[in-house]
Amino acid sequence: MNIGFTYNIKHTAPSRNISAQNEAEFDSPETIVAIKKALESAGHTVFLVEADENAYRKFFALKKNIDIVFNMAEGLRGEGREAHIPAMLEMLGIPYTHSSITTQAITLDKSLTKKILHFYGINTPKFQLFRSIDEPLDPSLNFPLLAKPNSEGSSKGIFNENLVYDKIKILERIKWLKSRFRQPVLVEEFLTGREFTVSVLGNDPPKVLPIVEQNYAVFPENMHHFASYEAKWLFEDDLPNPHDAYFCQPDISDELKSKIEKICLKTWRALDIKDVCRIDLRLDDLGNPSILEVNTLPGLIANPNIISYFPVAARKAGYSFEGMVNAILESAVKRYGIKSPKRIYHALHKPLSLSKPK
Repeated sequence: MNIGFTYNIKHTAPSRNISAQNEAEFDSPETIVAIKKALESAGHTVFLVEADENAYRKFFALKKNIDIVFNMAEGLRGEGREAHIPAMLEMLGIPYTHSSITTQAITLDKSLTKKILHFYGINTPKFQLFRSIDEPLDPSLNFPLLAKPNSEGSSKGIFNENLVYDKIKILERIKWLKSRFRQPVLVEEFLTGREFTVSVLGNDPPKVLPIVEQNYAVFPENMHHFASYEAKWLFEDDLPNPHDAYFCQPDISDELKSKIEKICLKTWRALDIKDVCRIDLRLDDLGNPSILEVNTLPGLIANPNIISYFPVAARKAGYSFEGMVNAILESAVKRYGIKSPKRIYHALHKPLSLSKPK
């Protein structure tokens, strides 16, 4: 088939600098090359389309000559940025992988996601959304509390000091996050139980891949036990053995494994997720799983020595990197019922040219 591959490319290395964090969700040149080669390994012709301001024009030129788009684009800006590329593709009538416009927009909004989960009776920590720093803190919220920018992914803005134990500190963090990220701030009760991440692949029915548990025993004493920005980007990959940061599969009972799988599949259906996702959850005081985050554009890093939890789970399930990427593609192909590939139009097949991170 002729595959359009759309992405946002990372030009800067991760750091606490806010400008560097703007690209935290983007993919490295190495990842983009690896995904392109994975698609080509199945015999597909791949057309690269960077998801920048010129993306619509590029898709318009390609629309008669591509069968489907493999969509890894996080979007450049705005609270609905993950829905921008799907909206363009739907307007042009081009099929694409991953979830729809509505699902992508909802799942990037943490508070809206939690409201939908609550409607369907799916456990998620109690929360409050602060649109203004002048709003009073809900007295029914129990400390410790964790503050997060409401519409960010890849742990952007979720720093170690965002976990606080008193009212003065939480109001300080809300004010700081509002000023730095210029968006509402979500404050939620922090669950102290074990933390897991669950990858789901395919449709009708979706398949739960092996569960991954965060190994917080390797954290230094001054680092709280949650997936902060520092932990995700500045600590885990610097471990002598990065694989010490997690367990796959973890030592859990069959009963807990079943509970985790059931809540993740219920979340999948409630949010109308398609093809692929990764769901983060923790156990509450009663040992029941509670949904923290839903990522409908999970990272797909090929290098096994860089922690990327969807590929970790896929490898444990027996997928090669190439097999994993093409399983995502095949899920979307079946969903659309694509049977007659379009002819290759070599004039539009641009060579790969990607700059390295600085």
